Parts: sequence; structure tokens; C-alpha cells
Amino acid sequence: MKYFLTCALSALSVSAFTINGPVTSKRASSALNSHSDISRRDVFKGLIVPGILSVATAFVEPAFADVTNKVASQSSLRYIKKSMKELEKLEFYATENDYSQMKQGIRGSGLSEIRKNALVLMRAAEDGPEAENLKNAYDVFIKDVEALDIEASLGVRGKKGVALYPTFQRVSKSLQEFAAVAVKSVEIPLQSAAE
Repeated sequence: MKYFLTCALSALSVSAFTINGPVTSKRASSALNSHSDISRRDVFKGLIVPGILSVATAFVEPAFADVTNKVASQSSLRYIKKSMKELEKLEFYATENDYSQMKQGIRGSGLSEIRKNALVLMRAAEDGPEAENLKNAYDVFIKDVEALDIEASLGVRGKKGVALYPTFQRVSKSLQEFAAVAVKSVEIPLQSAAE
């Protein structure tokens, strides 16, 4: 946006200089001899307005979305908690080593948007004291989910002896830890009466 405004202003300033056509040596000498060719309005249009506009737009900064991230993080946190319940429903498939149902369950509607919502939570907490802990908990959770997915894929392909339950327990534990850190990190601080 800033780039677009700068380009538009430079185009306006160029057009302001070329309103009366290009300046030739004949016209320049006549302008020196006669002040009728150059008016204050032309100088104002040609130099001052574009200069003021370019300076004004050079210091425009985008609004920070801390409040928006904090509000959005509450709904993302609810989704993460809902996903924990959906993950519990997959425990039966993990104990029975039902590989295809586990793969479908991981990609199901209850767990499909964990990454997106976790990233919203991490953005909301990026300046907080728990930001690093939240990122580490997320990385552990994603690593465990990917390991579960790989094991389920191996089982679908026919590899013998692939047990899903130990990895499923790690996924469940890491999601609970991520949710616990997320709750602490995205709390909206309330203003006290003294502030």
C-alpha cells in the first residue's frame, strides 16, 4: 500500500510539472523575463503538494493487530479444546491398530484446522512471556502428529508390528500441554482501576 501511494504521488508530481508542456530553453528564458508564465498555483501544484503528500505517506505505519489477535485467539483456543475431545475419540482406533481409521481421523473435521488455530494462538502470544514455551509445545505436538501419521501410513501399506497406541498417547499428551501453555499465554489482561 505504501509503495502504491508513493508511485501514485510521483505520477501526480510528474503530471503537475508537465501540465503546460515540457520546459524549453525559449520558454525558460521567457519565464525568467516574465513572471506571467509561472504562477504561485503552478509552483504549489508542482512542488509543495507532492512534497507534502510524499512526506506524509512516508511515515504511515500499519496498525498493530494485538487486540485482534487476542480476540481471535479465544476462538482458536476453543477449537483446540474441541480438538482434544475429537482426539480422544480416536483412542479406540489406536488401541485396535486400525490404521486407515486413524489416518482418516487425523484428517477429520475435528482435527483438520489445528495448525491454523495454533498459529493464531502463537501470533497472539508472540510478545508475551510464554511465547517460546508455546512454540516449543507446538513443535513437539506437530512432530508427534506427523509420527502418528507416518506409522498409520506404514500400517496401511502392510508393514507388520506397527503399534499406534504409544504414539497416540504422545500426541494426546503434547496436545494437552500445548493447550495448557496456550491458556496461560493468551489471557487478555484486564485494566485495573489504578491504571
